[in-house]
Amino acid sequence: MSSTKLDLSCPPLVMEHLHNGKVHDAVTTLAQLAGADLTIHGADNKDIEATSPDKANQRSTIQYRDKPQGWVQYPQQESLDIVPKLANAMASLTEHLLDREMAIGSLAEGLMTSYEELDLFYTLFPTVSSKTDAHEIAEVIVEETAKTLHCKRVSIMILDEKKQCYRVLAARGLPDGFQNIEIPLANSMAERAMSQDSVMVVNNVNDHPELAGKSAGQYESNAFALVRVPLKAQGRALGLLSVTERIGDPEFTARDRKLLEGLSAMGASALLNCHLHKSVNMQMMSTIHALASAVDAKDKYTHDHAGRVASLCVATARELGMTDQLQLREVELSGLLHDIGKIGIPDAILSKPQQLTSEEYKTIQAHTIIGARIVQHVPGLENVAKAIRHHHERFDGLGYPDNLAGDVIPLASAIISVADTYDALTSDRPYRNAGSIDDAVAELSRCRGTQFDPNVVDAFVKVAYGEANEPTSCPVTLTDVN
Repeated sequence: MSSTKLDLSCPPLVMEHLHNGKVHDAVTTLAQLAGADLTIHGADNKDIEATSPDKANQRSTIQYRDKPQGWVQYPQQESLDIVPKLANAMASLTEHLLDREMAIGSLAEGLMTSYEELDLFYTLFPTVSSKTDAHEIAEVIVEETAKTLHCKRVSIMILDEKKQCYRVLAARGLPDGFQNIEIPLANSMAERAMSQDSVMVVNNVNDHPELAGKSAGQYESNAFALVRVPLKAQGRALGLLSVTERIGDPEFTARDRKLLEGLSAMGASALLNCHLHKSVNMQMMSTIHALASAVDAKDKYTHDHAGRVASLCVATARELGMTDQLQLREVELSGLLHDIGKIGIPDAILSKPQQLTSEEYKTIQAHTIIGARIVQHVPGLENVAKAIRHHHERFDGLGYPDNLAGDVIPLASAIISVADTYDALTSDRPYRNAGSIDDAVAELSRCRGTQFDPNVVDAFVKVAYGEANEPTSCPVTLTDVN
């Protein structure tokens, strides 16, 4: 008598278990005990979609989440009761295997996703946290968001509470002209996102008529998806991260939302730190300006001398190609504080209208050392202290206090030397009236290569005549930029 034929069509995910190992041995043994021949193969998609077997056979369906994934098939006219029970047992066993493998796969995917997210934030955090410029911070967040979520259009908008509007701080994919505009807060999509105080996810704007016309610019599709994430730190509303037009138009998932929340939190924290850094910096600059003014006040002929020198120094440094914000800040501070040591010089010597004696001149020279000593005790101003100490060195080595020469002289010191001399030549003094710009430039050019660094003189001349052509403007200093 021929054996009963059992046909196990299993999902590919558990094929290895049913073809080899203990599970294979178990189902094979069960089939043998029931006197059946068992055939195991991968389930065919077309057969899986069929609602019932052919008329000659019967099935026990293998399901996962109410969807057929395979079956155990046996003859319709099977006389032994054990065969249907065995088919049901095999189908149930395969479902358990499938559940386990899907759970393992889901866990593995979740772990990999978590690892990718942690790796993203771990990599991004040092870059963002080290920056003190709001534009640079926003650029990094926008770039990483666009890359990670595969979006064509990403922007960070900063809230201006006084004007009740948003300003676009950084963006990718915005139409020309949109990056510098102010967006009114009232009756905008941004206002709705901020009022909700949570992530706003819309996977198809066509399903939200109330949002019609509230998103600026033209889109490739009218059915685009978008996300608006409030930027908040320490309970303070700072702005909004806007993400839309995903490549391929997929919907935003829970994972995407989690990533955006992380990116927005990191960006908001960095932007708040940037704001606090700016406030502290403004306070520091106010103090430094007050100190510089105190020095200028010792001599009526040097009113605002330090401010003018600092402005000229920054402009000259930029003309020389300096772009690093920290270096420019050090040049500005060096210019402001270059004469701070004169606090320790007697007024009678500073304001003496007659020619100084050799001893009095030595006393005046000491202001470079006194100034450096005052400033060097301030953490972070070590380079400024060096610039102050050496701003009366000469390119030919005949200056003071250390007879430095050429490129050994700090660049900030070489710039101050030229700017300081220029301002002195173009300002009134007790012994002479202010000279013209042409006369001052002629004197700087005469001493080019001896007293002054030639490259600095060449750059400064461009700055001086630039001011002469636009007398109402002054070089932008670092305080204006931040």
